[in-house]
Amino acid sequence: MRSMASIPPMSRTSTGKLALLITLGTESVFFVTLLVAYAALRDSVSWNIPHTLTRLTIPLINTTVLFVSTLVARQSLVSIRTDGQTSLRNYLLTTVLLGLLFVAGQIYEFSHAGLHISDPSFGGVFFTLMGFHALHVLGGVVFLGLNYLRASLGDFSASRHEAVELGVWFWYYVAAVWLVLFVALYLV
Repeated sequence: MRSMASIPPMSRTSTGKLALLITLGTESVFFVTLLVAYAALRDSVSWNIPHTLTRLTIPLINTTVLFVSTLVARQSLVSIRTDGQTSLRNYLLTTVLLGLLFVAGQIYEFSHAGLHISDPSFGGVFFTLMGFHALHVLGGVVFLGLNYLRASLGDFSASRHEAVELGVWFWYYVAAVWLVLFVALYLV
């Protein structure tokens, strides 16, 4: 018979990771609900905006900016895992700046979308999807910005960097949501 001492302890997921996963799960339900409403309304309303390369220029630039920022965010995590303090700060700051550039691109896109928030429900759902995504990106910018400030104070190390990891996970999430929104709003 095995003694209790010989049984390896169960690995424990941190409270921060569990909270983030629950939050992302509920946010996913929110976005899926809005996408379903968008799809239902799009079928019942004519939207006379063509899917041309010219029309897609800003969304494609935004998509590129966001995915480059995701690669940069990943590098921040790689850096801190090897105790690269300076590169962590540089990558976090670059990610924050690219996130702000993405939001600026979305604001520009809002003003040139051909829809208005006061349009019948279809325009409202379009802007709600885009607006909430922009708010999530801004939330990620704040999260990563706080991590940048903490990194500037030397608060992270190769063995202690969960906040950086959680910030990067959230950034992956906003990029994944954007990919779905880009396909649904601009390509379908």
